[in-house]
Amino acid sequence: MHRVGIISGRETFTRVLLEALNRVPGIQAEWCQVTEPRNDLPNPYRVIVDRLSHCHEYYQAYLKHAVLTGTYVINNPFWFRADDKFFNYSLAARLGVAVPRTLLLPSREYDERVLEPDDLHNIRQPIPWEWLLQQVGGYPVILKPYDGYGWREVYRIDTPEQLLEVYEDSMMDVMMLQEFIDFEHYVRCFVVGKRHVLPTHYDPLERRYILNHEHLTPDLGTRIVSDCVKICTALGYDINTVEFAIRKGVPYAIDFMNPVPEAKPEVITPHYFHWLVEKVRDMVVDYAFSGVRTPYRMTGDFPVNPLPAPAASRGWYPGSRLDHWPRRDPPPV
Repeated sequence: MHRVGIISGRETFTRVLLEALNRVPGIQAEWCQVTEPRNDLPNPYRVIVDRLSHCHEYYQAYLKHAVLTGTYVINNPFWFRADDKFFNYSLAARLGVAVPRTLLLPSREYDERVLEPDDLHNIRQPIPWEWLLQQVGGYPVILKPYDGYGWREVYRIDTPEQLLEVYEDSMMDVMMLQEFIDFEHYVRCFVVGKRHVLPTHYDPLERRYILNHEHLTPDLGTRIVSDCVKICTALGYDINTVEFAIRKGVPYAIDFMNPVPEAKPEVITPHYFHWLVEKVRDMVVDYAFSGVRTPYRMTGDFPVNPLPAPAASRGWYPGSRLDHWPRRDPPPV
């Protein structure tokens, strides 16, 4: 019997997932019973699904210890806490995925308890705003934190005055200046197990999913699925969402650091909810029976292209699946 633990709040997604897992012979799923771990003793779970450690540091240490003792943790706790969006854009460009031109800015303020002004002499001051704006195509631009989740503190900037005002208010946040993609279509993809991809039609302004299973041409759908698999394989995420803004037929990867995506059925729609539960259940079962372990160090062996990266992805990535288009009537889980 393989024990599976779930760390989350009392949410519908993990409750339904737990019930679905317990219908699988050989699987015993439960809310993870977190007792004070001892450094030299193993964790009792074969697989742990984590949807809360980003909010509570105790879970972070608990999960890293679990990995060392052989537990497979979804998502990888070592990479989850080290990730940032600027690195992600840089990596995606090397993978051949189209991304907006993006610049990393020094924070407006710093912690005066540990730093003196002279400690930051390596950073160019003042910021050459006009030159930076030229690098990303001019106004409008996007200003957002390099480590933000979702749409937190994401600003569209249209004037020099607005740019300076928002930057001044960012305080100690490290921000990015990014090319604005004036899109004609927007896609949000759920990616499970680095290979199952569900491209949904999404309205980012209304934060709303649109049930339309014919919103992509076959070529565009193939490219988006390929890009999703490339990104999540390189980052090591077993659960993630990847968002694309499509401009003139080119899908630009806008946001792909969301390893704990919103999963309420009333938000993502019951149709996509059932797809997500089914795929996560199957992934957990595969990991439980296979004996695979979570890697706890990055090798740096990313499948990258030499710079400058091409704007277009080419072909399917190994391990991708052709079953990414959802059926209209999802099976029960």
